Amino acid sequence: MGIQFDRPVEAMAAITWLICSADDVGSVEERDFLHAHVRNTQDFSGMSRDDFCTLLASTRTKLFKNFDNNGFCLAPPAIDEVITSAGAMLNADQKFQAYVMAVELAKSDGLVDEEKVILEKLRSRFQISFDMTNE
Repeated sequence: MGIQFDRPVEAMAAITWLICSADDVGSVEERDFLHAHVRNTQDFSGMSRDDFCTLLASTRTKLFKNFDNNGFCLAPPAIDEVITSAGAMLNADQKFQAYVMAVELAKSDGLVDEEKVILEKLRSRFQISFDMTNE
């Protein structure tokens, strides 16, 4: 199956879903981090809270309609496809920002093994030379 993102912010939103759903638990800390930090980054600047929520919801619908999932977490092949598609949409600076955003989001409620796997895939596929998960 595959997925194509219409714009970079949609690819970035998909990456946030990978992290938030990695451990089958979307936490309050992750939600708060999304609205306090991610929404205010350069990539999402100018979006109202409502527009940001709409983007997250429509991206989740797109992901979960197109890929195998357990109702909250995407299957591993789907995760790979999302990362590949996001990489095709994002330029080098956006890939770096997506990785940083994903690491910080994952750390917002405590980094778990499932998130580390996704972060390593992002780091390697986006050709980022350093690992921020150990900082």
